[in-house]
Amino acid sequence: MEDEHDIATFMRAYFRASGTEVVHVDPTSPADVAKAVETHTPTCVLLDLNLRGFNGLAAYRELRAAGVRTPVIVVTADPNPALRRTALHEGVAAVVRKPFSVRELYALVMAQTGD
Repeated sequence: MEDEHDIATFMRAYFRASGTEVVHVDPTSPADVAKAVETHTPTCVLLDLNLRGFNGLAAYRELRAAGVRTPVIVVTADPNPALRRTALHEGVAAVVRKPFSVRELYALVMAQTGD
């Protein structure tokens, strides 16, 4: 779930070229995130923490409250270490700071999915 078009396009192209199926969603609310995960049943979710109009951590909490246990890797440009600690404490699989290496992000996803 990424609202920056260029980043989403680049990640999608890299993952697809590596043989990984990708579904991109540009959510407008935590409920959109939950609905997308329910609809597409991904093996891993990449979730931006600062989405247009809402906080990705709120969406993460909604997923967990709904019983979704899919691994979530959050991506953020926010340099605040407290935000990273909070996200990890709440159970996200990893926090990746922008700018990031798409290869490293891909490796994190593969580690979470067992591929």
